[in-house]
Amino acid sequence: MPFTDFETANSLGEGDTPLVFLEQTCEELGLGSLWAKLEFMAPTGSFKDRGSAILTTMGRDLGVYEFVEDSSGNAGASLSAYAATVGLKAHVFAPASAASGKSDQIQIFGATLHKIEGARQVATDAAEQYVADHGSVYMSHNLSPYFSEGMKAASYEIVELLDDGIDDVVLPVGNGSLLIGMVRGYQELKEAGVIERIPRFHGVQAHGVRPVVAALNDEDWSQDDVQPTNASGIAVSKPPRLAEMVEAIQSTSGTGITVTEESLTEWQSRLASSEGIFAEMTSAGAFAGLTQLIESGVIESGSNVCVPITGSGLKEPLSR
Repeated sequence: MPFTDFETANSLGEGDTPLVFLEQTCEELGLGSLWAKLEFMAPTGSFKDRGSAILTTMGRDLGVYEFVEDSSGNAGASLSAYAATVGLKAHVFAPASAASGKSDQIQIFGATLHKIEGARQVATDAAEQYVADHGSVYMSHNLSPYFSEGMKAASYEIVELLDDGIDDVVLPVGNGSLLIGMVRGYQELKEAGVIERIPRFHGVQAHGVRPVVAALNDEDWSQDDVQPTNASGIAVSKPPRLAEMVEAIQSTSGTGITVTEESLTEWQSRLASSEGIFAEMTSAGAFAGLTQLIESGVIESGSNVCVPITGSGLKEPLSR
């Protein structure tokens, strides 16, 4: 981590999330093992708490007292909570369409919520303009290396329990902090001689917003091609770390895949009724992608797979 005094680190108890074996889904998909890393069990209900702990620690120690962030919801809620614990003032720019559960979190933690009409990218543009107009600190989770550093611990925790027994990790990708951080965590463990191999990482996106998959597959795609999606957490049409995400996936010989809106709803219900897990749409998309990867032969039957479930379904209303 980018600091050494862990006793003074800003923390709400993030990390050490459960790693649960999904027996029924594993059998149905014909896998050797299927593990869900329950990141929604974090203090504010999403994996973003790992990054917020590191980013707000560094912000506090570097003298920040007020900052700007833009988010589809989860990161804004998370940074608002962690800012509150160290007395930082947060300005969070989010789409007006963000789920009410996430918007409510942002405000109850004392942050100033700036609701912006339009697509996710419009909120980013508004945040950047606010920074330019007010000379504020742009402590963006989308850009900060400190934020993605916090994600490395997810890989450490998987290895602690399963050694290097995972063949494939399938996860939703938007701005890529979890992908970049987890791959780096595995790389560091391999370099340290703790493990001998790194699993393949497969990034899943909604078909309507697919910049990473398009870049991986040399597909002609731009912001003009954006379509609505219920996977709000990954509805990022212009990720600033696109090249890093592509490099992270390619470095593990992984792939990128898109999923339909219908499959998001199907897998959200399927996980709830068969495994007792209420995942948000974004997280359910990873299982839809996993299914396609198995059907296409990219992930072979009998493989050992881990899927991080990144956010709680309790944060967003059901769309049906």
